[in-house]
Amino acid sequence: MWLLIILLLCVPTGGQMDQAKAVITLQPPWVSVFQEENVTLQCEGPHLPGDSSTQWFLNGTAIETLTPRYRIAAAGINDSGEYRCQTGLSVPSDPVQLEVHKDWLLLQVSSGVFTEGEPLALRCHGWRNKLMYNILFYQNGKTFKFSPRNSEFTILKTNLSHNGIYHCSGMRVHRYTSAGVSITIKEAWLAALLLLLHGKQDPDEQEHVL
Repeated sequence: MWLLIILLLCVPTGGQMDQAKAVITLQPPWVSVFQEENVTLQCEGPHLPGDSSTQWFLNGTAIETLTPRYRIAAAGINDSGEYRCQTGLSVPSDPVQLEVHKDWLLLQVSSGVFTEGEPLALRCHGWRNKLMYNILFYQNGKTFKFSPRNSEFTILKTNLSHNGIYHCSGMRVHRYTSAGVSITIKEAWLAALLLLLHGKQDPDEQEHVL
């Protein structure tokens, strides 16, 4: 039944070609970082001939930078927020929420929302790259992974049981504990349906600020 609905939604209407959506990638690939760390946001999307300008937005306000790459050097709390980008022939990207923290330990993830089947990478990151040992990863308050030294762990194929609040802890002089991070796993069929519904939105209703 759901497959039939999805197939029907795939049928183009009105002869309109959907505009491509810009996509933001991060380097390093984490949506949460410590103060004073560097972050680069890259915007991918189609451009007008001879015009490679890219518009960036932070919390809905345009940023002066017009290059495809937006670099944040020595991130501060004011750099936290919702980032979007747009190129000359694209619609605005989905938002990327970047969080800048001041703490001793940080659980880093590449996103807060995944589609089932996608990998989920976790990194238990010490302030100023200080090494931790006897690292524990938790889901909803329960330990699910221990490592004497390795601060990174990847769930190769997520499913709905991986929804929840994650945090980590590690030893140095004391045991430090990170704040919790909410992870949402969407069902694959629902994610496909939402993507198709978004793609069929009336172009006149799509925000195009360039």
